[in-house]
Amino acid sequence: MQTSRNPSTHPINNSLGILWMLGAAVAFSGLFVAVRQLSTTLPTFEILFIRSLFTLVLMGPWLMRERMNAFRSTRWRLHLLRGLTTFAAMSLMFYGVAHAPLATASALQSTYPLITILLTALIVGERPGMKRSIAAVIGFAGILVIVRPGVLAIGPATAALLGCAVFYAVSNTLVKMMSGTDKPTQMVFSVNFTILVLSAIPTAYVWVTPSVDTIPWIAMLAVCGYTAHMCLTRALSHGEASVVMPFDYLRLPFAAILGYLLYTETPDTYTLIGGGIIFASVSYIAASEARRR
Repeated sequence: MQTSRNPSTHPINNSLGILWMLGAAVAFSGLFVAVRQLSTTLPTFEILFIRSLFTLVLMGPWLMRERMNAFRSTRWRLHLLRGLTTFAAMSLMFYGVAHAPLATASALQSTYPLITILLTALIVGERPGMKRSIAAVIGFAGILVIVRPGVLAIGPATAALLGCAVFYAVSNTLVKMMSGTDKPTQMVFSVNFTILVLSAIPTAYVWVTPSVDTIPWIAMLAVCGYTAHMCLTRALSHGEASVVMPFDYLRLPFAAILGYLLYTETPDTYTLIGGGIIFASVSYIAASEARRR
């Protein structure tokens, strides 16, 4: 089984990584819904601040056990850089989700798996192989069928979501670089602590006191945000990016279903065709990995 030049604290287990990535796709879809609901009354930076704050609250038992060890790392520069890139990615994502249909937002933001595969090959040294590369490109083609570049208008929300994809790809590459020395839980803590500090400044100027009606959505934001980051970090720590990242494409059909059920956003024919292509791509990767193991 392929390995990278960066030794990991975990042996490579792509099947386990796939399971974690499936959890991340579901959690991110729920996160999109919570952000959409909260964006009607709360500013983007405040939503980001609340999300990071409650994620750290949910990590309370781990923090009480680790105490100052939670801040100890020999790669603090990479932790800081990941916090900065994730802050940029999430700020752009929250803006895009608030101003675009869920399926479209998910499709545009989900271009980052292919960028992640490319960066991990160039920087970390993972070699995806021809079959995995073809399957990942086919999955990306499914995204293009839905987005139809050159046909659909490119507006601020579209640009924000594409920029989000680039920043997320860099963040995920940093996870792979740190997985040889730092544990997934520590990486989740460091990125959320950094985002909390960065978002606190603008939030202080735009703060809007949440109403009672927003409490369930804030709870959903916290749980889904924590789960998504934990699942994503563990997926990249256990599995190779070329295997696990294409499964992030599944958040697109998940988001399309939620968009239809909650907002009557009916997926068009292109979304259905693209979703089928994506499903075929990730199914092939899963079946291929099962045969290898």
